[in-house]
Amino acid sequence: MHDGPSDGSTDAAKEEPDHPRTLLVRALNDRLGASHLSLDRVVARLRDRLGGSDVRGLSTSSISRYLDPGRTELPDLAVLAELARIFRADPAELARWQRWHAQAKLAADHELRDRRAARRTAAAAEAPAATAAIAATAATADPVPEAAAPVGPAPAEESPAVRRAAWWTAWWALWWWPRRRGAAFGGLAFGGLALAAVAGGAVLWAGYGGPVDTASVTAPSASAERRGSAPVTPRPIAGFADGVEVGALGGDSRCSAPKEGPSGTLLRACAMVQPGQVLFAVRVDNPTDAPVEVTAKVAGFWAGVLHSCDPGRSVVHTTVAPGATFTSDPAECVTPRRSTPLAYQAEAFVAAGNGQGWVGHTLSPNAHVYPERETLWRCRGDVPC
Repeated sequence: MHDGPSDGSTDAAKEEPDHPRTLLVRALNDRLGASHLSLDRVVARLRDRLGGSDVRGLSTSSISRYLDPGRTELPDLAVLAELARIFRADPAELARWQRWHAQAKLAADHELRDRRAARRTAAAAEAPAATAAIAATAATADPVPEAAAPVGPAPAEESPAVRRAAWWTAWWALWWWPRRRGAAFGGLAFGGLALAAVAGGAVLWAGYGGPVDTASVTAPSASAERRGSAPVTPRPIAGFADGVEVGALGGDSRCSAPKEGPSGTLLRACAMVQPGQVLFAVRVDNPTDAPVEVTAKVAGFWAGVLHSCDPGRSVVHTTVAPGATFTSDPAECVTPRRSTPLAYQAEAFVAAGNGQGWVGHTLSPNAHVYPERETLWRCRGDVPC
């Protein structure tokens, strides 16, 4: 009698969450269908808005891949923000898209590292077999002509040094003799030569009749042995621009990567560049399951000076609902653009409750604003973002 799968396992399979890229692609396709715009029309609008920038992936084929559930490509964050504008998605929906985008990118990075680790493991498993094949080839190799053997006084009896020298000579023959004969396994034998050069180099002088100074041979240290035996774990390298939100305030805007705030909240500082002014805002995300009461503060930073908001409030007290995001009104924190090149940043703070004991602090990406050219955004480490 065979037992069928339990109801619990079936329910668990049904409730397995979708991949973040699947959620993003589904949302984009839903928005495309609701907009009643053709794909070519969407691509034309993207090119009109982003064609003069460094953003890639604006072709029809690229956008088609972004909307294909069977592919793995992800759009640039600037493309994602512009699609939200074209589809008239609200900021909360764009924030979900950006969250899925970040999660999908992280998952793809993990999968890539896993594949590389699997290849390294497979290569390590094949190494003993390759060594055995080299040894077998060496055992059946043709003898070396006497003229190719080292010349030196013959020892009275066969010492360990002589045996090691003979072993070195056999490995030399494994490389040199097949090359002379044009054998197909010359490449394999060359690998044997590299191994023999390390093991046999120290005793080569002994093969010529010289003394062997065993005291000069240093054993590997314990730390070196530990390093050699430990598996190589790839260290994840995060770029300085990771987590930055593009277009979160609409238009030419950037919000910083999130910093931890009180009660599980996440703090971001945002700046937006418009033709005649630069605007600043603070965002507080609440990914928890409970409302969080916070006090947020925003200011502008340029020319080495921190400036209070004008004309509106610098400090806002609010309660952020579960899963919601609070964004201060950028129109309340504005400064006119200068006639000379200048870098601007938003500086944001957050405190728990109704106090001003700031427990979170961050700066937005740098907006390098020029009078007659587009803004250059730079993140920490002068990385474009």
